[in-house]
Amino acid sequence: MSNATKQGNKIVTGLVIGSVIGVTVSLIDPATRRRTIQKVEHVKDTGTRFVQNYKENPDEFKSNFKDRMSISADTIKEIATETQGLYKQIQSTLKERSKDLKEISDDFKQLYFQTMNQYKRITKKIIMTKDQIIESSDLEEKPQLPATADREVMKTDTVLS
Repeated sequence: MSNATKQGNKIVTGLVIGSVIGVTVSLIDPATRRRTIQKVEHVKDTGTRFVQNYKENPDEFKSNFKDRMSISADTIKEIATETQGLYKQIQSTLKERSKDLKEISDDFKQLYFQTMNQYKRITKKIIMTKDQIIESSDLEEKPQLPATADREVMKTDTVLS
């Protein structure tokens, strides 16, 4: 026997032992035991009725089964058609929204670059103004007073004389 086969046997054996232990532990609880017994009986009754109906009326059983399958197939076709319609609607909406999003993105990009250009122009003006202020204060030794202050100084000088 190969190693792979031995490994497979160990896995199956482990699963079976684990399942048996799990079922045994879960059946310790009386409520779980009752529910499990009820479910097993229900499955057994349904299976028995299914086989009994087939034995008693095989043609009717086949006809009913075909009818059920036909109804199920029709329902599945309806679901598939509705799903396709929904998919197409979502796809169409996404295409439209992606165009809107692209336009918004382009507008935002344009606004960003316009804002950056304005910011650069304003920054240059501020720097130029600052440089002019510094240059004008370096050229003169005395700070210049506003014209109204000069008049007041002259008035004070004339009054004092």
